Amino acid sequence: MAMEITNNYRSYVAQGMAGNSAAGSTKKKETEKTQETAENSKSKKTAEYANELAKLVPSVDFKVGNVCSSAKSGKSLTVNPQLLEKMQNDPEKAKDMEDMIKGVESMSRLAEGMAKATGWTIVYQHSYIDENGKYHCRMQTRNDGMLKMSAKMREERKKISEKLFEKTKEKAAERKEKLAETLEEKKTAEAEEVTAEKTEGGSAYNKAEQLINEKMAASKDGTIYLNDTDMKTIIEAVQEEEAGKTVVKDQSQVGANLDLKI
Repeated sequence: MAMEITNNYRSYVAQGMAGNSAAGSTKKKETEKTQETAENSKSKKTAEYANELAKLVPSVDFKVGNVCSSAKSGKSLTVNPQLLEKMQNDPEKAKDMEDMIKGVESMSRLAEGMAKATGWTIVYQHSYIDENGKYHCRMQTRNDGMLKMSAKMREERKKISEKLFEKTKEKAAERKEKLAETLEEKKTAEAEEVTAEKTEGGSAYNKAEQLINEKMAASKDGTIYLNDTDMKTIIEAVQEEEAGKTVVKDQSQVGANLDLKI
């Protein structure tokens, strides 16, 4: 009889353990399913956000990743996934980074236009914004005209270009010095600074053009690198240009709706 009770007890315990195990397994599956659903929802949201950002740079291939593209052709912008997450949770960070992404588009178009105008070809251009929002760019250019020349002619052409570049810098310095001499003594330091800025290159957009031009001229093998400071100069150019367009548009609308009667 005692054996029978023991066997029944053991059977009961085994059934209970099996029930608990099944319940635990079900609960675990439900938890995993909930987590999977949440992760899928988050991934979908991030993908949609990335697609919206890609619209800011239509001329380059927008990617999400941890490193800059190593491809030897094409144009791309890779944004770190951690930065994307920060942008989705911080509106101020999002605004700053969207300005930088717009700057990449403007820089790409500016470099492309300057390259064509001077006989160069952009082989590839790859930008990367890391998890801290810092900008990095690697660009390879090729001078098609120089490739057709002999080694001696290329060296002579290079020396001539360097001399012209130095003369341009000297002339700019001379103009700045002459202008400084003719300034009135009572003008404020701020006015002098603004005038000097105009002498050196004018608007922020001109500075951006000069920046890229100098990078191309200084490159020995056609490789150009742009950093976070360079991109900020280009962003200023973009913002200045957009502000100028807005002012012109507003001015053209002044008085447009006035009904004057004499």
